[in-house]
Amino acid sequence: MESWVELKKGVNVLKSKINGKVLIATHIDTDGLTSRAILQKLSERLELDADFMFLKQITQWSIEEIPFNEYDLTIFADLGSGQLRMIKNKLEELKLADKDGKVIILDHHQPESIKLPRSVVHINPLTIGKSGGEICGAGVSYLFAREVNREWTDLAKYAVLGAVGDVQNIEGKLIGLNRVILEDATSRRDILIKSDLQMYGRQTRPLFVSMRYWADVRTDLLNNDSRIIKYLQNISKKHDIEIDPSLRLAEIPFEHKRIIGSELLIKCLNYVPNHWTSYIPKVIFGEVYEFREEEFGSPLRDLEEFSTCINACSRYGDYETALNVLMGDRDKYYKKMLSNLRRHRNNLRKALEHVRSDVEIVQKEKFQYFETDKIMPNIVGIVAGMSYSIEEVDWMKPIFAISEGEEGYKVSARCPKLLCFAENVNLASAIKYASEKVGGSGGGHKFASGAYIPGDKKEFIKYLDVALG
Repeated sequence: MESWVELKKGVNVLKSKINGKVLIATHIDTDGLTSRAILQKLSERLELDADFMFLKQITQWSIEEIPFNEYDLTIFADLGSGQLRMIKNKLEELKLADKDGKVIILDHHQPESIKLPRSVVHINPLTIGKSGGEICGAGVSYLFAREVNREWTDLAKYAVLGAVGDVQNIEGKLIGLNRVILEDATSRRDILIKSDLQMYGRQTRPLFVSMRYWADVRTDLLNNDSRIIKYLQNISKKHDIEIDPSLRLAEIPFEHKRIIGSELLIKCLNYVPNHWTSYIPKVIFGEVYEFREEEFGSPLRDLEEFSTCINACSRYGDYETALNVLMGDRDKYYKKMLSNLRRHRNNLRKALEHVRSDVEIVQKEKFQYFETDKIMPNIVGIVAGMSYSIEEVDWMKPIFAISEGEEGYKVSARCPKLLCFAENVNLASAIKYASEKVGGSGGGHKFASGAYIPGDKKEFIKYLDVALG
């Protein structure tokens, strides 16, 4: 990071405010919570006089809640880059724009293209020619902390969890700047790297359940337990091995999983267009990451499952539980987290059944969408992704879910990994374009993004047609 000028500048600003009052504001998902954990550890070690807040998003309403003029420095993590204009305007309104080092932004989302005032230090990989998909907000926060003190590599594990929670291992492994951070975590033996099938629930679900929900390629195995078990029995017979469908992935020998992956690859070739076939291995087999100190069989052992546990708390406003578990509490808060996880899964199950039974999936040429006022906006994005298990949903198109929120409509977009690989679909740019055309704001990642729009849904859909067509 020797050439990252803004990173060094931000650290110098922080050091200049060491005796001042600091506000640290972070996003609410896994990336945001892990950013918070890193920056909280940083503030404790520097003995900063710091206050903290969580933000679902920076909007023209929520920015009024940020008391810039009460603090010597405000730090945003995992948000801010897409709201540079709002931040600039607010600082100008408060007559803070010309004061050095009032705001530091640690983010990886697509930034707005504006000239920033001298009061803002904007630290984002996209400004140095890197990708926002090779490092998350927690990763930027970690490199910032490491620049303060090179010995603080114990914080790398949080950044790796943030990257997995942000699905930055979409290619089957973490790459780029994430790889640098991963090396810090593995050199300390905080995190283990393994090769495995790319299915959710490695530590907690029987193999047949993990296969039941695997929807990166829609085959005849999806949602069909009896067919999955028969399929695994046939593989066992063919290769003269014994595959127990009731074992968890983490319990199954690697060689058996390699054989399952090879057979699954052959099956998937029958379900995709020819020009998609070279990308199938990426969604079947790849790296997985584990916290070495967490108990085997715990949902906190596998980083993908840990991320779900965090979302089960933070998406319902219980940031305290998620943060305390992140920071090491495995007693009271862990029990509360598991309770939240059960509730979260129940909510998702009911919401998916609602989409399956009560909602019309509207098909357009390049995408599909549904509208609902029965799904909480905080989980509608997850439900949109899960809806690919529904027969009426075309798994080869992006899907947009529109739900009513407090300030208009929340829009969440998802698409299969293969669509990003083979068709170069970019939901972030499409949803940003369409939402801004109707007075809203949006962004995110190629395969998962979101927006807030104030009113006109029909106009929004029309502009999505333009963006994706």
